[in-house]
Amino acid sequence: MAKAEDVIISQEQAHEFAKAIYADIEDYIKQHQEEFEEFLAEQRKGVVL
Repeated sequence: MAKAEDVIISQEQAHEFAKAIYADIEDYIKQHQEEFEEFLAEQRKGVVL
């Protein structure tokens, strides 16, 4: 089994991997933004300044 340090990829391949990862994260954030904002609102109710 190859280890991470044994894998060699081009800069172009690395860039494509990075774009794919970013797209997945961006989609996840968009899908869960409202839920997260509701969570933050609930958390703020318990904070005394």
